[in-house]
Amino acid sequence: MVLSAPDLYKAHVLNLKAVQAGIAHTERELRAALARQDAPSANTLIKILLLLTGAWAECRLKKLLYEPSGFDNIARREIFDKRSQIESWQASLELGYRKRYNVPKAKLSERTLKPTALMRYRALADVISGELAPVIEMRNTLAHGQWSRPLNSEGTDISGSMISAIKKENALSVRFKLLLLESLAMIIHDLVASPNAFERDYDRHFERIVSTKRNLETRSYDKWKAEMISKYKRGQNKRVSEKSAGQVEMPAVSETVLAENRSLKDVIRGLFRF
Repeated sequence: MVLSAPDLYKAHVLNLKAVQAGIAHTERELRAALARQDAPSANTLIKILLLLTGAWAECRLKKLLYEPSGFDNIARREIFDKRSQIESWQASLELGYRKRYNVPKAKLSERTLKPTALMRYRALADVISGELAPVIEMRNTLAHGQWSRPLNSEGTDISGSMISAIKKENALSVRFKLLLLESLAMIIHDLVASPNAFERDYDRHFERIVSTKRNLETRSYDKWKAEMISKYKRGQNKRVSEKSAGQVEMPAVSETVLAENRSLKDVIRGLFRF
């Protein structure tokens, strides 16, 4: 049985929602591990989060390809036939432009596109190659089980550059990258599936990309992490104080009272003995 395009779209929507739920859960667990300074758990969770972020990009592309007013079957096949996820994203951008601006075959250039449209095309292509590609590459490395010693593409040597790239990632950087990719995906969605939203909303979405890149470069992860640890410790201290305040000191009980209580207990038991 082969699913129809509408049914495949529904499947990709549900898959995307499930991945987003997984990302939200993993982020919560990662923040908690960082707050309690559980480095082994945090190290594992950041890799899982990178895997899920790459999976999100793949699910988002597939949802995009089956948008009801988007690509036809021929365009979908051309995009699916690309060798990698990055090439598929680049093809979706190019074919989306060709569809919107009615450029079936000619090169997308100054001769076929107006200056603003061409500038936007080049800016989006740069985001795909500069921001999305590294996420996909890290996801592929981790998906192949190369968590400690990533290998080069030939599998013949240790990849120092990939080790460095993965080590640089943290809870804050991955969150910003996901926000950036969400904005990129929304722009390409509008390009492909919406008659008016691309031109209308492009600046708003792209400004979010620019501001997110700025945060990636300037936001202090160490400061953010220290604030979480401090908040966690304050919460612990507060709970200890509240617990201590709730404990009532019991007065000392004399042996005579205890003996009387034991006698009373015996009387009660006798009353209910059959």
